[in-house]
Amino acid sequence: MKQKKLVVLGALAAFSIGLTSCGSDSSAPAASLKSDVDSISYAYGVNLADQGGLMQYLEQSGIIQSTTNLQHEYQMRISSADSTQKEALEKELEAKIDSLNKVNAPKLNEFIKGLKESMKGGEEQSAYIQGLSVGHQISQQMVPQFGSMLFGEDSGKEINNDQMLAGLISTLKNQSTAISKMDASLLIQRSVEDAQAKQQAKQEEELKVQYKDSIAAGEKFLAENAKRESVVTLPSGLQYEVIRKGNGPIPSDGNTVKVHYHGTLINGTVFDSSIERKEPATFGVNQVIAGWTEALKLMPVGSKWKLYVPYNLAYGAQDRGTIKPFSTLIFEVELLGIEK
Repeated sequence: MKQKKLVVLGALAAFSIGLTSCGSDSSAPAASLKSDVDSISYAYGVNLADQGGLMQYLEQSGIIQSTTNLQHEYQMRISSADSTQKEALEKELEAKIDSLNKVNAPKLNEFIKGLKESMKGGEEQSAYIQGLSVGHQISQQMVPQFGSMLFGEDSGKEINNDQMLAGLISTLKNQSTAISKMDASLLIQRSVEDAQAKQQAKQEEELKVQYKDSIAAGEKFLAENAKRESVVTLPSGLQYEVIRKGNGPIPSDGNTVKVHYHGTLINGTVFDSSIERKEPATFGVNQVIAGWTEALKLMPVGSKWKLYVPYNLAYGAQDRGTIKPFSTLIFEVELLGIEK
């Protein structure tokens, strides 16, 4: 899962009204990472400020001056310096960032005060109007959506708003954070991927109930088919029988092969056929369903096999039109050659 950057005025919106415990000053709440929820909340705040576009928004709005170019310039110089020079350059960079932070502090503090005031439901009433606007957006959109995606609507868990704000403000102020920007980004990415995997697994279990008859029919077919002497059943559950044995080389991972094939459901319905199109297909050994990949790496060129592919080695829970979720598939496959 590629991680998408958040759009600031839409993303930061979810941050404001829900954080009722924060005061109207510009200080960050203390980091207190006592649970996984605290950590992901804090990381979300860091990531929102760093990768979510808030820092860029503040720079483009003229609220703060950018430290990005300064840091990039010194990082380039530091990377090519010797140990003595590195220490001097690091101190010089630290001093310049500290100086720039002092310049940025007044407007940034006003923005943060507005942000926190908005989280309490405050009204727009002074120079921190942009903080109010952004804060309102964060609490109403991003926080509920992010929390629902991670924990589910019925879990009872929710983002710890104080910890999210602690991470966000510390990052905006270039202060030391309890979780680094890189670690925060990785934690968010892993958490989102885990949440998506759990949601997908839940949906698959629900679909299995819906398609239980199709699953049972496929299992019965494979069980009966395995009794035939000509059929070989592999440990993965893939079944095949040799129609014609070739004597050419056997493909491996990374190879591209040229094949003719004819695919049907167990009831005989044809869903795809290069033979009917009268044009062989070319594709990578690892660019097809798992059952095909396993079989191709066993077939010498010139072979023609019939494959019986259980749903978990085919398209699983996917609905592909004629191929319904959890369908067992049958293919006649002729391996014509290895392209590369």
